[in-house]
Amino acid sequence: MCAWIDPKESGEGWGRRETSDPIPAEIEPTRERAAAVDLPYQFKEHRGYQGTLSGVTVDGETYTSGDLKVNAGVTGDRKLKLHVRGIIWLEDPDGAGSALRFKVQVVRAPPVTDTVPYGTYEVWERHQFGDVTVDEVTGPSFTPEAGTSGTSRETKNFEDLMEPTKLLVSELELVRNTPFAAYRLEETGDWEEYGAVFRWKGNAFQHRLQ
Repeated sequence: MCAWIDPKESGEGWGRRETSDPIPAEIEPTRERAAAVDLPYQFKEHRGYQGTLSGVTVDGETYTSGDLKVNAGVTGDRKLKLHVRGIIWLEDPDGAGSALRFKVQVVRAPPVTDTVPYGTYEVWERHQFGDVTVDEVTGPSFTPEAGTSGTSRETKNFEDLMEPTKLLVSELELVRNTPFAAYRLEETGDWEEYGAVFRWKGNAFQHRLQ
């Protein structure tokens, strides 16, 4: 028969739940985090979407999956720069589907005193249609379709950008000129969608290189 354990011999933690892991600090609101960023600011990310991509429609087709590489930042003189490249595709049961390979650059020049946040941006884009095969280990493999490539360069309004691009640009605008950008989002009724949303993104407004 096993002997009873004497609680007095088991240490101070006996009968209590151990709390060795510290409770994470509460994430500060968007304005405070954005205003605290030092310039120049840069972040790189590799984002994968498996049926979760939203707000991306090209030539009437809505793409729900993608593999995107992002390089974004605000320079010391407050120039906004964003570069995104990758593949987006339509899902098929066999893993292959209609796809689009692209590169996009979005630029907004200083000074911030002469530009209203969430206004117009210089956008350069190159794309090509094709097919994609997705491997669970190596990721997507793109096969281009001849004669389907295109290049464009134009000035676009914020509301005309793709939804994922809007969120990336918004993070940069909030860093570039926090008070004015926040005011502008509240004025247009877009604060919850493009401002407060960063409250739930813990690594936003951090120099991050992935």
